[in-house]
Amino acid sequence: MFATTSRMVGFQLRKPLSIYKGISRLTFFMGTLIRSSQKQHNIVFFSTAHIDSQERPKLKSSGISHDAFLELSKTKVMNQQLSDRNGLPLLVTISEEAAKHLRKVTATDNKPNTALRISVESGGCHGFEYVFKLTDTSEYHPDKEDSLFVRDGAKVIMDKTSLEILRNSKIDYVHELIGSQFKVVDSPFLKSSCGCGSSFEIDYSKLDEEAK
Repeated sequence: MFATTSRMVGFQLRKPLSIYKGISRLTFFMGTLIRSSQKQHNIVFFSTAHIDSQERPKLKSSGISHDAFLELSKTKVMNQQLSDRNGLPLLVTISEEAAKHLRKVTATDNKPNTALRISVESGGCHGFEYVFKLTDTSEYHPDKEDSLFVRDGAKVIMDKTSLEILRNSKIDYVHELIGSQFKVVDSPFLKSSCGCGSSFEIDYSKLDEEAK
C-alpha cells in the first residue's frame, strides 16, 4: 500500500527489462531488495496524456474507458508521444484529485520542479509492483524514452516499459478506512492485484491480443 509512509520498497534490477513485440512476453529480472528512506509524505502516483481532439486514435475494446478518455482533454504530454507496435499511443490518465494532491506535496516542499517517477518492477505477492519516488524534472530523460505528463501543474515521469503495462489505465487518489492512497484503476491488462493495490499480475493474453 502506497500511503503515508517514509519507506519505499522495491527491487533493484541486475539486468535491464526486455520487451518482445509490445511486451507480450515481458521479462523482468529479480534483483536485490532495497529500502530507501523518504520524506514523510503521502506519496503521489499519477500520470496523464493529451491528444488533440482531431487526432484522437481509434482504441480497441480492451482500451481506455469513457471516463479516462474525457481526462485526455484536460491533460498533456510534454514530449513526443510514444506508441506501441501498432502505432497506438501509450496513455495513462490521472484524476483531478490525484493532481491536486501532487500539487499540495510540491507546494509544501516549495520545489516547483518536483515530479513523480512511476515505474513497474518485479516483486510483490502477485509478481509485479508499482515503485515510485519524488524526483526533479532534471531527471527526465526523453532520449531514454521517458515521458513527462502534466495536469494542472502536477508532473509525472514514466519510462516506456511501465507505460506499456499501465497504458489506458487511470490513477486516482482515494480515501479509505485503511488510509489515503493512490490506486491504479480501470487497467485493461492486469489480471489480478493484492488488496492494497500495490502488487499485480499481468494478463499476457490481453497483451498478446492487443499486439495482433
